[in-house]
Amino acid sequence: MQHVPTDARQAEWHPLPLDNHPGSRSISDDDLCAWCNHLCYRPGERSLCRLAEEEGHWPACFDPDGYAQSCAELRLIFTLPQ
Repeated sequence: MQHVPTDARQAEWHPLPLDNHPGSRSISDDDLCAWCNHLCYRPGERSLCRLAEEEGHWPACFDPDGYAQSCAELRLIFTLPQ
C-alpha cells in the first residue's frame, strides 16, 4: 500500500447514503481510499470515489481482497497546522 503520512487524516463522513449509487463499494477505515479527498465516505456502508467512472471503475488499484493498494489520483487529506 502507498505510504500514508502521519499528518494525514481520514475523510469526513458523507451525509447521504450511497447504497444505490452505481460504483459504490465497501471501504474499510484502513483502506488507502479512506484517506483520500475524492472519497464520499460512509463507514460501515457503501462509499463512492468522486472520480469513479459511470461503469463503476475506480482509479485505484485493488488487491485480491478488495483493498486499494495504490492510486494515481490519490489526494491525501492533511491535518491543518495548529
